Amino acid sequence: MTEETHRRWDIIFKWFGLVSVLASASWTVHSYRQSRASELEQQKYTQQKDAEARTKDQNSFVFQHQATMYFELVQATATIASALDPNALDAGSIEPKTLKDARERFAQLFWGELVPIEDRRVELATIAFQRCLLIKGIGCERVDVTQHNKPIITTNLDDPNLQNFSLEIGACVRSALEEERGIKFSLVDSPLKVKTAITACPYD
Repeated sequence: MTEETHRRWDIIFKWFGLVSVLASASWTVHSYRQSRASELEQQKYTQQKDAEARTKDQNSFVFQHQATMYFELVQATATIASALDPNALDAGSIEPKTLKDARERFAQLFWGELVPIEDRRVELATIAFQRCLLIKGIGCERVDVTQHNKPIITTNLDDPNLQNFSLEIGACVRSALEEERGIKFSLVDSPLKVKTAITACPYD
């Protein structure tokens, strides 16, 4: 092999070596980028799932708090109505301290605790009850609009008094939980064939 041929092959081998190094470097960069992109995607997915879990936990906390206060509202108004409605047949069954505690709890709920979390229909039903309570259950009237600011339909509604307003608060709580939380209290499609409650929320 002549010196010129040797020199040419040496150059060729060096070029092959350079190309090989460049190809290897390119592949390393490509692999790194793919790996990094995969890591970022996984990190993004994990962060999204963590955010969804936090939101779910927060919603669960709010729902539990809301449901607890709704049930306390129903209990307080039922106690007050049973004791103070002029037409109540079982007023004597409510102890004075029980009534006092119920009125205190109702005031706390009405003037503050319910405000951040109550559904509009529950709010309207509670306003009607509070107004009726202030006039001692005589000459009471319902709030005249629904949660959608449409006139309420009074046909087939029971007399406007404390006991019926208390029942309507319970019905509005049931309606709100069914609509907002997907809870079904009516089991008409189940083997038990339980019918929907007669008492309805007039503010739906």
